[in-house]
Amino acid sequence: MDIRLVAVGAAIVVAGVAGCSTPPAALGGTTAKVTINGQSTGGPHAVLCTQSGWMWTIETPNENKGFTATVGTGDKVTVESVSFRDFGGFTGNFWQGNIGEAEVQGDGGTFTITGSADGSFTDNPSNAVTATFRIEASC
Repeated sequence: MDIRLVAVGAAIVVAGVAGCSTPPAALGGTTAKVTINGQSTGGPHAVLCTQSGWMWTIETPNENKGFTATVGTGDKVTVESVSFRDFGGFTGNFWQGNIGEAEVQGDGGTFTITGSADGSFTDNPSNAVTATFRIEASC
């Protein structure tokens, strides 16, 4: 009897946790086209788009090779940060007011982010560069 109660309790906890998580969006609707220094990175790439308050996060599911961009959509739509992780051979960052420059156009869940990021390319990691980028994301 005690074993059944423990099993039922565990099943309730698992169901509760599963019910609180949001599954990733379908791949057909959330994609991004990305260029770095005018060169396509392939794609379109699957992205996850999440919103917390006025802040949107757009990121590729692969944590090792991909990008993460944060966009504020308050009174004015602004790019807060963009981080590339060996994406198209480039690793680098843009941070609002600190590193690089960027701007965003947003309309109905579609964001176009253009700018520059400081970093390096995989084929010459010791050479610091500023690369231009363009991200067209459909969230």
